[in-house]
Amino acid sequence: MLAESIFKALIETLPDGVVIVNKGGRIEFVNAQIEALFGYERAELIDQPVEMLVPAALREGHVAHRDRFMQSAGVRPMGVGLELFGERNDGSRFPIEISLSPLVRGAETYVISVIRDVTERSRLRAQVSAQEDRQRIAMDLHDGVIQSIYATGLALDLALGEVVADPVSAGRRIDNSVTQLGGVIEDIRAYIFDLRPVQSTGDLLQDLTETVEEYRASSMLAVVFEPPAGLPALQQERAAALLHVLREGLSNIRRHARASSVFVALAAADGVLHLELRDDGHGFDPSVQPGQSHRGIRNMTLRAQRLGGTFVLESAPGAGTTLRVRMPVAS
Repeated sequence: MLAESIFKALIETLPDGVVIVNKGGRIEFVNAQIEALFGYERAELIDQPVEMLVPAALREGHVAHRDRFMQSAGVRPMGVGLELFGERNDGSRFPIEISLSPLVRGAETYVISVIRDVTERSRLRAQVSAQEDRQRIAMDLHDGVIQSIYATGLALDLALGEVVADPVSAGRRIDNSVTQLGGVIEDIRAYIFDLRPVQSTGDLLQDLTETVEEYRASSMLAVVFEPPAGLPALQQERAAALLHVLREGLSNIRRHARASSVFVALAAADGVLHLELRDDGHGFDPSVQPGQSHRGIRNMTLRAQRLGGTFVLESAPGAGTTLRVRMPVAS
């Protein structure tokens, strides 16, 4: 009994939340940290389905995950590569990490879930990503737009000095400057596209269509969009992830591909979303390509993997680039 009381005292003082669930998915025990994390009194949780701690849109899928774990129980983290969320008593959500362990007592099998709030870690990760984006944009602006404007200004100064002495040369310089300024305007439009925050309206088809139209106008490329015949209802995380991947892929094409046309297609079949993005640019060898394009590829890969999907990129020098994302409609 002394050992059991020490064990209970230890569980109660852990900085992480602990939930013990029976094979029927009902809560048998929670520690004090679970009460603090989720905003429930202990009595409100005992003998309730553990899905009450899961966002409403994910509860049905969680039941299937729980049943599969019971069939092959073992110590492991839950949802590797995915972004997991808990739902508080007030309906608010927060990012979490979960580790699962089986507990066998006689003929009964229980699951011990250790839950950690990773809100601060997620905030720091987003902050680092935002800082990297600002640094990239600052470098691009300095090396691209600002340098182009400076060069155009010098050319116009020279043209001004030649207007009387050599009007033909002055005219050529002015023509070249107008062409350069046209390129600067296109670059600025592209930066506006990159900087605009990704905001989902809840209608994925509308969001994708508007993104393609905006990109077509800012990039001056021929963009063909093949919309889906039908699209199932999606969780907000999945719709936002697809929108992020599309914008990242389109931005990479503008910055690196030197393409003249882009093809975008979205389809849904057998519970899986299929996004394809293809360009006719100069292509590259994915194994050796340096620079910021690799960062964009990494971002797209992580977004797909966090939601149980896959990201595939195919490219070769002179052969353009194709990326494909496969993502389950629901978790």
